[in-house]
Amino acid sequence: MLFWTEPEYLLAALVWVLALAVGLRQLLLWRRRCKARGRGLRFVAVGLSGWMLLAFVTGLEVSFAAFADSTDAFNMTNISKRWFRRYIEPQRNEDGFRDCRPLQRKLAAGKKRVVFYGDSFTIGHGLRRMEDRFSDLVEVGLNANSKTAVWEVSNFGECGWEIATIEGMMKAAFTEGYEAQVIVYAYMLNDIEGYDPRTTEAIKEIQKHQPQHWLWTRTYFFNWLYFRWQQYQAGRTVDYFPHLRDSYRSPAWGSVQRTLERMRDNAKQNGAEFRVAIFPFMHSLGPDYPFREVHQQIADFCREQSIPVLDLDPVFSAHLNEGLVVGRFDNHPNERAHQLAAEALLKNLLSDLKAD
Repeated sequence: MLFWTEPEYLLAALVWVLALAVGLRQLLLWRRRCKARGRGLRFVAVGLSGWMLLAFVTGLEVSFAAFADSTDAFNMTNISKRWFRRYIEPQRNEDGFRDCRPLQRKLAAGKKRVVFYGDSFTIGHGLRRMEDRFSDLVEVGLNANSKTAVWEVSNFGECGWEIATIEGMMKAAFTEGYEAQVIVYAYMLNDIEGYDPRTTEAIKEIQKHQPQHWLWTRTYFFNWLYFRWQQYQAGRTVDYFPHLRDSYRSPAWGSVQRTLERMRDNAKQNGAEFRVAIFPFMHSLGPDYPFREVHQQIADFCREQSIPVLDLDPVFSAHLNEGLVVGRFDNHPNERAHQLAAEALLKNLLSDLKAD
């Protein structure tokens, strides 16, 4: 992990450790002189106690810098940002997407394409390997019974994208002449945010408290501790999810409906079929999942508009005891959840796509 740590941090850490070593040597020399002169050791003991405290917290900081390698839900900590530099950025293609190949405008003879659009769930937030994402697993499944790969699956996912942004990206891709037979929108429930400023403001309460002091901005352990505390405080004062549920009973839902209709029509005009997969909030799955009615609302609308749709809530809920999130502080779907999503997509949303 240190290889992915900034050189300035490594230099500062080295200087600090050397300073601690020098400080310990001076304290031990001081204690020796006090003993030789028969003086009391009270102040020496205080100094050594302070040194041990500094050494302890330095050990924590160095341990986080050297070994911590995980993400958090909002990618706010330095540990998570370093994880992205290590696993996401090097895997981006020349078009800027986390994909194993660039997206060619024209398909080769005999080739067909599925394009997945979505947010952090689609890009694979928290997954170290692209191959473990549902989009990549779908490509393997679509070509499993073919001697030559017929289907190409492209991943147009990016953290933080919401429905208006995704519509714009899809429109731009078609305008640029990118061919596709099937468009799958991996819809996340907070994609409505762009049409309802209340939900945007609620989430900003968690994100707005950016630290200023170097102890919080240029470290790993203390930076992590700072954001865990901010997240705890925001959780006590801001309840984001009631705002979001209410968005689906507000004019914002009408805006989402119209956008889905435009995306369907745009895909059809460009020779592609538009489909939707609804992803749930992974951390609140179970019998009392608070967004189940919202899932049904979205699915019903898609069916009314002849948009093929798959609700992944029942799929994940049936495997809840397997542990489906990346980690304690990151509720994005893990490798097992992506595998379940891929299997459900192949069986229930893309079963008509056959490799010749």
